[in-house]
Amino acid sequence: MTAEMEGALQAAGEENKKKKRKAADRALVMLSGGLDSATCLYWARSRNYETSAITFNYFGRLEKEKQAARLVAEKAGVHVTEVDLSFMKEAADFRGGDNNGSSSSSSNNNNNRDGRWDSYVPARNMIFYSIAAHYAEYAGVRWIVGGHNSHDVSFFKDASRGYIEKLNALFREGCLLCDGNNGAGAGTGRLQEPYQIVLPLADLDRKGVVELALELGVPIGQTWSCHGDGGSHCGRCYACVQRLKAFASLGLQDPVFPRGRA
Repeated sequence: MTAEMEGALQAAGEENKKKKRKAADRALVMLSGGLDSATCLYWARSRNYETSAITFNYFGRLEKEKQAARLVAEKAGVHVTEVDLSFMKEAADFRGGDNNGSSSSSSNNNNNRDGRWDSYVPARNMIFYSIAAHYAEYAGVRWIVGGHNSHDVSFFKDASRGYIEKLNALFREGCLLCDGNNGAGAGTGRLQEPYQIVLPLADLDRKGVVELALELGVPIGQTWSCHGDGGSHCGRCYACVQRLKAFASLGLQDPVFPRGRA
């Protein structure tokens, strides 16, 4: 073998390694515009992943939340894909009656002792992550980043590690464009391994999420968590109360609230 051939083979090998690293370094962040998902976005960037974001416009989604997702993505310098899911309703919207005028008996039976019932959506994460997987496979994304924290799991069972691992197992089984397979021209064939969901906040409570957000330089003042449709955070809904408690536990002022709000 000539020196020229050896050099060409070595160069080809290095190029293949670069391609593998590049594919493994792509991340798609599930971005809602709230503090948790914004922290995940900055976490992905801190790991030098080639980062993009995806956000879902379900029925009745607040404009403030949509704007927050766009602003946070723009601030981070990443592209965000918006997906229309207008058929999906939170329990608070569905109780008012579906398109046939019927109400949700399952929601009514739960008497709303927990404020999180209003934002419950059946099969939400199964749908969201499946759509993200569709985009991930064609885009050569290795990591789908979800923002579930340890507090979420106490109510939202589809945010648990066990639930997510079941989804990951299905993704490993169903990904046909992995292992460099280009599908006879369909897609990129850039993935060497199936895309997987990662949960960087899974071991953190809300206080821990705030601490990480501060460490990563997340633009906290641009995030939106409130369930109300006013011009600013109401300070009374479940999400607002949780934010206030988390910042107060650190002796800090949450920038989305007027100074002096306790």
